[in-house]
Amino acid sequence: MEIYQNACDLLSHVSPSPLTLARVAGTLLVYQVKDTELEEFKWFCTQVKQCLDEEEVEELIESIHRTDAL
Repeated sequence: MEIYQNACDLLSHVSPSPLTLARVAGTLLVYQVKDTELEEFKWFCTQVKQCLDEEEVEELIESIHRTDAL
């Protein structure tokens, strides 16, 4: 429930579809399960907050899952 609420909070400035909300929540869950560095988690949250619309959020999530982006 906490992860869902965090995702809702991060996306409060856009009108996300349920799929985008689920993808952000899933990404937050992965960061939590993988014991990701706190800085990386904060970076993701900051990036989501800076997205102007749902499409940018989707592009951000896609970019962090592509190996060529690294």
